[in-house]
Amino acid sequence: MIAQRNWVEATCLIGAFALCLSYPYTAYAVGPAVLPAMVVGGLALVATLRRPEYGLAVALALVPLAPIQVGGGQPLLILLPALALGLLLYGALTDARAGRLPGAAVAIIALLAVSGVSVLQAIEPSDSLADLSWLAVAVAFMLATLQICHTRRQVTVVMGGMIAALGLAGIHGLIQRVSGEFTYISFVSEGEVINRVSGGFGHPNQFAAFIALLAPLAITVLLSPALASRLRLLAGLALALALPALAFSYTRGAIVGLALGLLMWLALLRPRAAVGMIVIIVAVGAVLAPAALQERFLADSGDDVTLRTDIWGAALELYGERPVVGVGPDNFATGYRELPAIPAFGSQRRLLHNDELVVPPHAQNQFLNILAEQGTLGIVAFLLFYLSALRAAYHGARARARVSRTISLGVGAGLLAFAIHGQLDVALFGERTEIVLLALAVMPTILLRLDRSEAPPVKAPPAS
Repeated sequence: MIAQRNWVEATCLIGAFALCLSYPYTAYAVGPAVLPAMVVGGLALVATLRRPEYGLAVALALVPLAPIQVGGGQPLLILLPALALGLLLYGALTDARAGRLPGAAVAIIALLAVSGVSVLQAIEPSDSLADLSWLAVAVAFMLATLQICHTRRQVTVVMGGMIAALGLAGIHGLIQRVSGEFTYISFVSEGEVINRVSGGFGHPNQFAAFIALLAPLAITVLLSPALASRLRLLAGLALALALPALAFSYTRGAIVGLALGLLMWLALLRPRAAVGMIVIIVAVGAVLAPAALQERFLADSGDDVTLRTDIWGAALELYGERPVVGVGPDNFATGYRELPAIPAFGSQRRLLHNDELVVPPHAQNQFLNILAEQGTLGIVAFLLFYLSALRAAYHGARARARVSRTISLGVGAGLLAFAIHGQLDVALFGERTEIVLLALAVMPTILLRLDRSEAPPVKAPPAS
């Protein structure tokens, strides 16, 4: 036994020595980050094989950092799909308790199928491939979550990965704020140009949507004594980083969606807590809201409303041309350019608004965007997914187990915040938010199944 232990220790020392010797060569020949990344990836693989929930949590935590450059490339954009496929296959091979898929999962798989058909007849099929690929990756992560999470501990581990993703997104946004590496999107307040942060996302609104989706979960975890203190500490730290970053994104729709989503969900399920949340929201807003953000809320937005109305009308026109499966994922801008100059809805010329050329990338509304790009079949599938997930969160928030109630309360508020923000923007496709959204949406279903399996059997009444 002692000889075997000495052999293992000697092997580890030889391996570490070999890695140290090979680092200068790999750093010179390939890049300084390649070997450390391979070592970390190998350790992550070993950890995943032993505890797959940790691999899933790490993958979800990395979602907001996917576009980061490492050694001249973006390895996470390759790693995330690989992790999704690996976790899905691992779960399929090791899970002997596969049950019926929840309604939300069936609906989103149907949306993926509709999107695939929509790509085949899209205006520009090549433009749709990225959106379709990321939706497939998100579905893989969702199915892997259902296969891997069979205990509350596993659920809380994966949930910890989501909260870590919230904190990492906040760190990235604050680093941009401090370093001055802003996105090209800005606005003018009192004669001053105000720059906005976007984290690892392409637009500040997408960045803010990601934070608004996960912040309610972190809030409910932080305020719940039923969960481990380490998880609550992580939630508090993530909120301390993410909420200021959300303020510096200056995204009104996401901020309003977060506040209203929390208040409406709490008013439905915890009316007394809703009153306390109003006080917290007002206090946090007074402390964290920059003066430019307050000015942005108070500014006259008549032109913005007019422009959005024009774009919403264009979405309805595109839907009218291809009502079954739409113009194709990520084809809204292409279809918009091909619309006639005189619109059927509204009074503005199609490509002219206040003498400015406008070709919007999407419909400025999540639901109208799906209607235009995936048609009737797509919007029906998405609404079934959303309503099924919200229904599960509602029942989970009234469950017997306190942990189930806490998590489901945060998930439901996040889904509601996502829908409210979705009235003014699009966050589902093309920016990887769907990966976390789908995994988050099935959490209440997993917890409800656990509650039912742990419920004591009902005793039959004594015979008379």
